[in-house]
Amino acid sequence: MISDTQETQAQSTADKIRTLILNGTFRPGQPLRQEALSEQLSVSRTPLRHALQALAEDGLVETIGYKGARVAKLERGMVDDLFDMRLLLEPLALQSAFGHHTKLDFAEAEMALDAAEVEQEPSSLSELNWDFHHALYSPSKRSTLLRTIEQLNKASALAEVIASSIVARPEKSAAEHRKLLQACRDGDEAGAIARLGEHLRLAHHDIRNRKE
Repeated sequence: MISDTQETQAQSTADKIRTLILNGTFRPGQPLRQEALSEQLSVSRTPLRHALQALAEDGLVETIGYKGARVAKLERGMVDDLFDMRLLLEPLALQSAFGHHTKLDFAEAEMALDAAEVEQEPSSLSELNWDFHHALYSPSKRSTLLRTIEQLNKASALAEVIASSIVARPEKSAAEHRKLLQACRDGDEAGAIARLGEHLRLAHHDIRNRKE
């Protein structure tokens, strides 16, 4: 049983390790040794272990039996699976949100886009990307669906960073996002879903091309 204090430490530690992974300090396949991490991050073993478990659930870390953990490697099949699932689930979330969007939802989405235009750090770009999508999906009130999509986005962030697409295609991504947001503002459900599908397929294409 983990205490409330340890749970808070675990969440903070997971965030720190996620940033180190997405910013390239920890590379794909690199071992994550608990003793070294405990000292580097000034955290005890219990919250560290829970942090690594949380990152494994997000697809950023692979556990290796009782031997520890390592940063996940980018595999083509994994990337294909991630985007196949996103193409099924994210349009469903957006469709469910239509008719429930407020001006505040659109303002939050636009704030994320504005912040992303001046951001250079990959981990922060990943967070802003999710902030944008979440603002458009959250009015659906489908909590289980949103949690699943969030996990898929976190795993996709690793793939985008490894393939360098998250920093290589910011202008294209920004344009795709703004077209999607405008379709939502216009109440154009079919157009918004089409824009979202196009955006996800282009992101998938760029990752695969850069990997190959």
